[in-house]
Amino acid sequence: MSISDKNRKILWGKSGNKCAMCKHTLVFESTQNDNESVVGEECHIISGANKGPRSDSDFPREKINDVTNLILLCRIHHKKIDDQVETYPPESLRTIKDDHEKWVEDKLKDQPATPKVQIKRVKEEIPDKLPVINSGKEMFNLAAGACAFYNDYSDDLTDEEVDAVSGFIQNVKDWAELAREMEPSQRINASSDLDKEIKALRQFNIFAFAAVEKQKIVGGIGGESSFPVLHLSVNKANDSNVVTGE
Repeated sequence: MSISDKNRKILWGKSGNKCAMCKHTLVFESTQNDNESVVGEECHIISGANKGPRSDSDFPREKINDVTNLILLCRIHHKKIDDQVETYPPESLRTIKDDHEKWVEDKLKDQPATPKVQIKRVKEEIPDKLPVINSGKEMFNLAAGACAFYNDYSDDLTDEEVDAVSGFIQNVKDWAELAREMEPSQRINASSDLDKEIKALRQFNIFAFAAVEKQKIVGGIGGESSFPVLHLSVNKANDSNVVTGE
């Protein structure tokens, strides 16, 4: 399992785009001829590899990619700590990490206060009816780019129906999160997979209903920006909770 996007964002945010050891900036600005250069690396304090640096068979496997087991370093110091494991045992690296994140926080306190970042809902954008989704392409296009998800499903499902519904909801979320980086051919394949699942749900008389709510991110230093949220309801046609458009 790889490091999640959430843990990456937390690590880079708390580290302030600086190496925890030398404090050098880890992303260099683009030039007239080239894109930005990223020289920062997300380093494991306890390695997930059996014979990796500071590996520990007693360390919980589910914690390997947790943000508490990660430290942000430049490439030079990443190599240094992995080459010199006796000089940089886990306890020392955790202290370096904690001290650095406190240093970043203290530096930021010296900056002018910025408005708190919040998600704002717009009443007119909140869907009160979710139209039925008839194809995988339609589902994928709605889900692609969604930043958050509101999910609903029927209560009285059999075990087989639960597997089908939960699998579909999870796949919609997974494809949505990957959509930005997918090639056209991959988008077509994803749409085809979702189409097959929608048809499989119909065998149980279960339908997918969905719509996108356009929320906003306000505050911070970047100004207002869009925050699309997907409403997805997977229900039996006779479920009392189903509300569909004409």
